[in-house]
Amino acid sequence: MKHSTKIHTLGILSFAHFVVDSYSLFLPIFIPILVLQLGITYFNASLLISSVTLIGAVFQSPVGYWADLYRKRVTFIAIGFLFYALGATIFALSNSFGLLLLSSLFLGFAGATYHPQSTSLIIKNFSRKGQVLGIHGAGGQLGRFISPILIAYLISRLQWRLSAVIIAVPAAMTAVLCWLTLKEPLERGEKGFGKTITKPILILMLVLGLRAATFTGIIFFLPSFLMERTSSINIAGLLTGVMLGVGLIAQPLGGIMGDRISKVKIIFLSMTALSILLFLFYLILMPMMQQTIPNYGALVAFLVTIGFCIFITFPIGMALSAELASGERVGSVVGAVFGGEMITTALTIPVLGYIIDTYGFGTGFVFLGMLAGAGAIVTGLYYVRSKRII
Repeated sequence: MKHSTKIHTLGILSFAHFVVDSYSLFLPIFIPILVLQLGITYFNASLLISSVTLIGAVFQSPVGYWADLYRKRVTFIAIGFLFYALGATIFALSNSFGLLLLSSLFLGFAGATYHPQSTSLIIKNFSRKGQVLGIHGAGGQLGRFISPILIAYLISRLQWRLSAVIIAVPAAMTAVLCWLTLKEPLERGEKGFGKTITKPILILMLVLGLRAATFTGIIFFLPSFLMERTSSINIAGLLTGVMLGVGLIAQPLGGIMGDRISKVKIIFLSMTALSILLFLFYLILMPMMQQTIPNYGALVAFLVTIGFCIFITFPIGMALSAELASGERVGSVVGAVFGGEMITTALTIPVLGYIIDTYGFGTGFVFLGMLAGAGAIVTGLYYVRSKRII
């Protein structure tokens, strides 16, 4: 593939990643509004989140396998964006928990169609995988940064239903863009879905699953926590965006570091630091947030550091998944790893929602710190036993 064509492909995929990851904050920003206007509980909200992740978990690896085997990578990417648009539209029309759940199912399937295929397209065209995946990740991170700010602004200025309809438009446009501009690779995936899963991949699924559960718990309930403390959805969206915006630096940096030093060490150190930060958040930041005038400087510092620890591992996890793939199974392996992450998230988020309903946000953050600590322990034990860099 010519250099100009590679740059074009990376540019389109980075923009598509921007749109995909914008939708990862779709439900979290709307949750406080759903609690107030539709009367759902945080446990109900956690079920919506879990349905998104569970559907994504079920379809991630099969979609990756089918897309590789039948050379339908670009097709599935385009279909996924159409499902994002449909999910947002159904969400806007929802007046009951049942329709909200249906919307979540559409969003969940949409989330299963992009990452395995985009990773496969990148791996096949670039040699410096970590660095390029870091650039690709920065596109998604920009979407995460802008999304909470933009969605919160739309909700504050318009009705929440109209806001959801407006948010559906970029997904439909991106579906057309990807279908018309991305080129399907000639390589066809190998048969044998069962050969995708190996012991190192299972361990990677567990570690990244614990990281994903921690990250998802933070981004899904942080806006509600901040709105409860500040009584402003705009401030909640801005502060959430600040934490997510750190990934614009952390993801490219993580990709470069992952090409040069041990990926497992980076994951271990980041998970350890994340666990410590979440416990300190409970011990130090929570009391500060109870004050009449919250200490926003300290809050921003904590959120920036937490975001850095999370996002530096994103390109590293994807690069590890691709390196562990055998033959033409990159999409299948990346799908399996993402699916494993989503299963872990789907199992833990309802527990987190119940904890927040029963004991409050503080205990919820402690629970997230325990998940990150468990991920650090598993990573450390694996590295010590293997005595090698994956």
